[in-house]
Amino acid sequence: MTNEKYALLDTDFISKMHLIRKDNENPMINRIMEMPGYQFYCHEQIHIELSRHNIAGAPEWLCKMKSNGTIICYDDEQILDELENVYGASASAMYMQLMKTACEAYRKGYFEEKFQCIRQLDYRNVTNADFLYNLEVDCDLIGEGQNLGELKTYVLLQVLFIMSGEQIYVFCSDDKNARNGIVSIGGVKCISVLSAFLRLHKEGGFEKEEAAPYVDAYLRLCSKTNQRTFKIQDTSKERRLCKVPCEKVLEEIFEGKLEELKTGNLKYIE
Repeated sequence: MTNEKYALLDTDFISKMHLIRKDNENPMINRIMEMPGYQFYCHEQIHIELSRHNIAGAPEWLCKMKSNGTIICYDDEQILDELENVYGASASAMYMQLMKTACEAYRKGYFEEKFQCIRQLDYRNVTNADFLYNLEVDCDLIGEGQNLGELKTYVLLQVLFIMSGEQIYVFCSDDKNARNGIVSIGGVKCISVLSAFLRLHKEGGFEKEEAAPYVDAYLRLCSKTNQRTFKIQDTSKERRLCKVPCEKVLEEIFEGKLEELKTGNLKYIE
C-alpha cells in the first residue's frame, strides 16, 4: 500500500451522490472519485445492496469503477486472505472478532443475536472454508434491510487499518447513529453527503459557480424528504447543535465559515 488516503464508500452515500447530479452524465459521485490522493474501497455487499435500491445506473456505475480500478472491492474471502497474511491460522478468529466489534458499534448485543453460527465455531480447528460457510449462513438469516452492508463496511475499515496503520475515511450514511458507530471503532473519520461538499471545495477545487448545479440538486433532494435545516455545531462552550437553513449552510461552505468534525458533522470556525 502507498501513502494514499484510504476511503470506504457505503450504500447510502453512493445512492445519494448518484442522485445529486449536474445532468445525466455528471452525478456528483464522479467528482468524489476525482479527488486527488484517495484510494477508494467498498465491500461486495455494497454492490448487492445498490442493486436492491433501484437507483437507476448506480450498480452499473459501481461495476465500471471496479473494472477500471477506481474502486477496490473486497468480498469476505478476500478479507480472510488479507487477515491470513497477518494472523496466519488465526485469521478466521480475527474476522470473528472484527465482526463482533462492528456489531457493537452498530447495536449492543447484535453480534450475539445474529451471528450464532460463527460464534459457536471451534477456532482451534476451523478451516477458512468452514468459517466462510457459517458466515454466509448467518448473513442469509439476517436477510435484506438489516444493515449488513454497514456491518461489512465496518469490518473492512478495521482490516484496512490493520493493513495500513493509517486513518481511514468513510464516505457514509447521513444517519447520525451510524456515523457515531463508525467513529467509535477508532482510527476513522466520517464524511457525510453534506461534508463532502466542503471536502471537495477544500481538496478538489470545487468552487461555488461550478458547484451550483450540484447544490441545487442536493437542495431538491432534501426538499423531497421535507428537510429544511442542517444541524451545525456553534462556537459556544457547550458546542450546541443549531438548526440552520439548508441553503445558508451550503452558501457558508463556500464562504469558508465551516469545518468538519470527525463524525461528518460541520461546525462554525471560531
